[in-house]
Amino acid sequence: MKFDVLGVGNALVDETFYVDKSFVDNTDLFFNQFKPISYQEQEGILSNLPKDVRPDVVCGGSTTNSLAATSNFGTKCAHICQLANDERGKLYEENLSQNGISSINDFYHDQVRTGRCLVFITPNSERTMGTYLGASEKLAFNPEFINVANDSKILFSEGYQFTSEENYSAFLKILKGTNLTTKVALSLSDPGVVSGFKERFMEVLSVRKIDYLFCNKEEATALVGSNFVESLKEIANNYVVTNGAESSYVMQGNEYAEIEARKVKAIDSNGAGDIFAGAVLHKVIEKHSFIEACKFGNYASSIIVQEKSPRLSVELYKRLKSDYSRS
Repeated sequence: MKFDVLGVGNALVDETFYVDKSFVDNTDLFFNQFKPISYQEQEGILSNLPKDVRPDVVCGGSTTNSLAATSNFGTKCAHICQLANDERGKLYEENLSQNGISSINDFYHDQVRTGRCLVFITPNSERTMGTYLGASEKLAFNPEFINVANDSKILFSEGYQFTSEENYSAFLKILKGTNLTTKVALSLSDPGVVSGFKERFMEVLSVRKIDYLFCNKEEATALVGSNFVESLKEIANNYVVTNGAESSYVMQGNEYAEIEARKVKAIDSNGAGDIFAGAVLHKVIEKHSFIEACKFGNYASSIIVQEKSPRLSVELYKRLKSDYSRS
């Protein structure tokens, strides 16, 4: 196998701001959720920021954040994403390389900008996102993507891909062309996305059963209802449902477990689910059981929520894994 994990996801440059909830309430964004907006709407929101508020800029996107984690833990990764021919696109591709992630797509859009996500973190660590998808929602399909998927151990994607007709179509083609020897992992991403694009989720789930499913309690409920512990078994061989500061629900085949959340002082929940998935996929590649892998994911997410960033530095990812091994 050429790659351990092949991601298909949105390429977004994250600009994170720490603000009071009143600022978010005065926008048209959905509090503590994701909302797609135009570049012009983003600029309008930014024009109302307090003068002393400056962004933390990180190359993000849910799948990319997961790949950055699993790659720096020691997994061989590649990414299929769509960039524009602009400065943010160049920055993004350089960042992938710095994190040991191979960029598969060599087509760059000229008519739209590289995607940008405005992330507003409020004092209780909630994250509200206003996202200009730009080039990231215009993934140009290439049949070579299927060849790379069939030369990878795990194909991994995010529910955010389902919000774009072009991205969804490209992902579905890749999924349908991927051999059963390649496992499939999926993050549901956001409860609003699940509710708004449920038909697309169900179409994906009709193609094949998901091998590794990642979601939180709200996303699981949006997909299959309140009896998700049993219902998710019908669509996933292994799944984990996180629940904030409460215990996570984990199903490995027919073996059920609950993993208690580590008690930490969270200052920023952005990226917690992403690093969880990346950590789990790394341990799965290392041939650990899914339950044991989720324990590492639980530990990793408890570290990231104590940071003002959805990502760690290369050095901190390696230290996190080392500290976990010693513990």
